Amino acid sequence: MKRFLLVLLLFISHLTHAQTVVLSDPNQSYYNLDNHLTTLEVRPGQKLTIDSLLQHPDGYHFAPVASRINPERSYWLRINLTNDTPNDFFLRVHSLGNDILVCEATGRTLLQQSHQKRGAAPAELAFRHSRNIFPLQVRGGQTHQLYIYINQEFSIPDFQICGALPLAQQLHKEDWTYGIYYGFALLMALYSLLLFVQLRDRDNLIYGIWVLSHGINIALTAGLTIEWLGTWQTVMLRFGWVTTNVSILLIILFTMSFLSVRQYAPWLYRTGQVMVGVICVSLVVLTLVALGIVDLPPYYFFTINYTSSFIYVLVTATVVLRRGNKAGWFLLLGQLALFVSVYALIIEIFPLGFWRTFSAIIGSAVEMLFFTLGLSYKVNLLKKHQDEAIQEQLRLTQENQQLIETQNRVLEEKVEQRTAELRASQAQLIQKEKLASLGELTAGIAHEIQNPLNFVNNFSEVSAELIEEQKEALAKGDLEEAGFIANDLAQNLQKITHHGGRASAIVKGMLEHSKGGEGKKEPTDLVRLIQECFKIAYQGYRSKHRDFHCDLQTQFQADTVSVEVVTQDIGRVVINVLTNAFYSLRERSSQQPENYLPQVWIRITQQTAHAELRIKDNGTGIPQAIRAKIFQPFFTTKPTGEGTGLGLSLSYDIITKGHGGTMTVESQEGLGTEFIVRLPV
Repeated sequence: MKRFLLVLLLFISHLTHAQTVVLSDPNQSYYNLDNHLTTLEVRPGQKLTIDSLLQHPDGYHFAPVASRINPERSYWLRINLTNDTPNDFFLRVHSLGNDILVCEATGRTLLQQSHQKRGAAPAELAFRHSRNIFPLQVRGGQTHQLYIYINQEFSIPDFQICGALPLAQQLHKEDWTYGIYYGFALLMALYSLLLFVQLRDRDNLIYGIWVLSHGINIALTAGLTIEWLGTWQTVMLRFGWVTTNVSILLIILFTMSFLSVRQYAPWLYRTGQVMVGVICVSLVVLTLVALGIVDLPPYYFFTINYTSSFIYVLVTATVVLRRGNKAGWFLLLGQLALFVSVYALIIEIFPLGFWRTFSAIIGSAVEMLFFTLGLSYKVNLLKKHQDEAIQEQLRLTQENQQLIETQNRVLEEKVEQRTAELRASQAQLIQKEKLASLGELTAGIAHEIQNPLNFVNNFSEVSAELIEEQKEALAKGDLEEAGFIANDLAQNLQKITHHGGRASAIVKGMLEHSKGGEGKKEPTDLVRLIQECFKIAYQGYRSKHRDFHCDLQTQFQADTVSVEVVTQDIGRVVINVLTNAFYSLRERSSQQPENYLPQVWIRITQQTAHAELRIKDNGTGIPQAIRAKIFQPFFTTKPTGEGTGLGLSLSYDIITKGHGGTMTVESQEGLGTEFIVRLPV
């Protein structure tokens, strides 16, 4: 019976103590150590140190490991190692945890311990801490026990024991792999951000930020930022769950925007909005957890958000793809690639090594590639639509150009026709203006010529009576009386000749004014011309307005100012200006009947190079708004029927173009106007 109990005890002891791992080849890496590990759960509130385990080995029961453990508990793991070689070996823990304690002992003696916290690693150990590398002292046939403490992990970490050469080779491969991955991620992020700057498309902005945040999360998780962040690594890891959920939020926003979910599947768009709200609430809670204000397991939030976002992207891509949006292929294939890689990591399809270590980032790189191809597809599709729009716009432009050319030809023909009609109308208006001017001249001349004609008629009648008296005197033989009568007849004939000459001069002036401005320049006494023009203009205006009177004030530098001009043209200019002055005086007289004396001032001065004529009135004046337009053809301020708008325009052309002079105007509204004419001597 005792022998049976001894055998049973040895059998149980064999079950509860793992088989020793024998290290016989320094060029070999030893994986799959789970069968050699035993585990001891640390209950909440229990303080279990390595000293307790070594001093009381029989007081604690180490059991075979389970693939899954309670993530709210901590564990001690134990494994026996025998090194049959003189070479050094290293333990590497492939773990996502941030608290690992490795102790090496023989019997009850602790040989060494290394407590590695990624965020608080000493500078000289940063590289070893970032890769979870622990040097071992076992060598030369020795057998040691390794005690490994893990704090709140999802599952038992993967352990690897290898010599220096395999470890160096593995680290070089990892460096190359991580370098290629981050170079690719950075390139995709910069490409997207540049597209955003060029196209202002928010899809590229969201995607670029997501790539950067995703890469930062992987770098933090893999411990690749210790060398850069140092003690800040602890802060970054504390908020790691926050940044991870930010990446989940960005991928949902990117899916909703990139696939135009609001257009293709409104119900999925509303679902996405709800998920965004839930994740935002999760971010607030996770921030409070990171600050120590709230005590909740953060991985629950990550698990729920990540799983729901993964399903949402797959469902959304499938739905919009079936409804005609081919961009769904890229998100669908990208998410499937990531799903396959993550699933392969979870179920451990590959043995511990390169493919198992990097399956997640390989899947992530493939996902980024598909997403980037999707953005390129969208850009090309947008460019195609723009090219089609440009071609359509070009076609419409060509049609419009042809229509415009046709309309231009029609308009040109109409313009030519209207121009001909306008020129004919303009010629008629100019002729009417000339006739109107001639009518005013005629009226004035008729009034002027009436005076000498009255003298001629009166002296003719008197002379006829004197002849009858002379005949009677001769019949009586009174020669002395006949002689007196003859002397009176001679005087009468002189008077008739004098006043006839006056009438002839007036008629000659009228004929000169009626020639139409085609005369030749000749020396002219400007003073005499102005005096005659004033008489003609004044009498002509009074013939139409009997109640009009004005006072003339003249100031001549000399009795004679000689200039070489076309007399009838200058006379037409002076009469036109005076007629406008009379009109302005009469208008102001009607507005201010009391204490107002209409006046016209005429001043003539002669300079070295020119003679200056100023005609000023104290009429209504010209408003500032229309002063620049008074010399324009057909512009008039007079009521319809009283002016053609050509008088001042023709006068301006006569002075400036016909005689090379200048004609300007100065005026104050309500006080009067002054025209200044300068003629070259």
